Amino acid sequence: MDREHREARYTTLLVSDIPRDGMGLELHQTLRGKNTVVAEIFYSDAEHTWTLNTFDHDVPLELVEEMVAEAKRRLPPREA
Repeated sequence: MDREHREARYTTLLVSDIPRDGMGLELHQTLRGKNTVVAEIFYSDAEHTWTLNTFDHDVPLELVEEMVAEAKRRLPPREA
């Protein structure tokens, strides 16, 4: 995702998290020159579970829906 919503730009970043044994999709908000991670969808390889964390930020529902759809496409890693 890379788009504007109201006054902010939102982008996603695919990340690997070795200590938590999984991968995540972070949602970054850039507003007035400040970049903040506002949400994350994490897939645990160890537990085969999904979690959503909004880090105590209000995230518009339409962006959460877009993020969930993107996470389903990009996470978890596909078997060859």
